Amino acid sequence: PRTVKDGADQFEGYLAAFTPRIANHQNKLYDAHKNDAVKRFRAVPEVTHREWEERNLMRPLQPDETPDYKFEDMQVKLYYTIYI
Repeated sequence: PRTVKDGADQFEGYLAAFTPRIANHQNKLYDAHKNDAVKRFRAVPEVTHREWEERNLMRPLQPDETPDYKFEDMQVKLYYTIYI
């Protein structure tokens, strides 16, 4: 996940998935942003061949490119962008 506030990245990766408590300690980062309103939410798909690296295939495609793979060999990952 990725969190954007006022046009700038605030958190990326595991930090974007912050929780109220971490190992029974209060999370100050969560407290600072828990009341921020979500203005927009976006899912960003990534479609790749399951074994593209092992088979030395080309890198994952950009949205305007067409794949050269069979459908059953594909995998889809969703990455989320949250605008607060």
